[in-house]
Amino acid sequence: MFKAMHPVEKVAYPLIALYLAIGAFIALIDPVFFTGVIAAEDGPVEWLTVLALVLSFIVCVNRVVTLRSQKSWVFISVWSFLALLTFFGAGEEISWGQRIFNVESSEWFKQNNAQAETNLHNLVVEGKKINKIIFSAVLGLALLIYLFVFTAAYRKSEKFKAFCEYFSVPIAQWHQVAAWVTVALVAEVLIKSVGRSSELFESAAVFVFLLNITYPYNSQSFKKNA
Repeated sequence: MFKAMHPVEKVAYPLIALYLAIGAFIALIDPVFFTGVIAAEDGPVEWLTVLALVLSFIVCVNRVVTLRSQKSWVFISVWSFLALLTFFGAGEEISWGQRIFNVESSEWFKQNNAQAETNLHNLVVEGKKINKIIFSAVLGLALLIYLFVFTAAYRKSEKFKAFCEYFSVPIAQWHQVAAWVTVALVAEVLIKSVGRSSELFESAAVFVFLLNITYPYNSQSFKKNA
């Protein structure tokens, strides 16, 4: 498995592991400091999440720009959508710069947002946060299907492989799946009882996502032809 890793991954995985270890250690030793400082709004964990999302956005845009003349409209559409998704994620993380530029929320967001901020993921609908409904439940289920069903089926079924290639789906390496599981176990099990532990999961997971789309199992499908 180690030999199959890209040289960048061999450096990135230890850094992600160190990040998780330090975050989990602080969370267990001093939960108040972790919640109020480390994982707080505009704290280091949030800004690392933004960094990973911005880097992911750059990867997606680079794919569209460099391969637009060689790939189908489906490829361009899929990777343009991923670019928009990562850009949206980065913007949502910092409430579109609202706190940075000290912009006051409109009355509608004050009344319908759990943090009275200008973002969508903290909106409350009938007493429930959209973040819990869409960003946790729906995306969580989609991630499980992608990691375990797609990763296995791509390797075993030629028809499914053709389907993934047509829609330009980056397939995870098994060591990337292992990294996703490790992040989930640390952030969602080991320190689950600590406030804002999901912020650490989100942050580390986005870095794994970055590796996932940059160095997928089917990386040959995303290289420019000579």
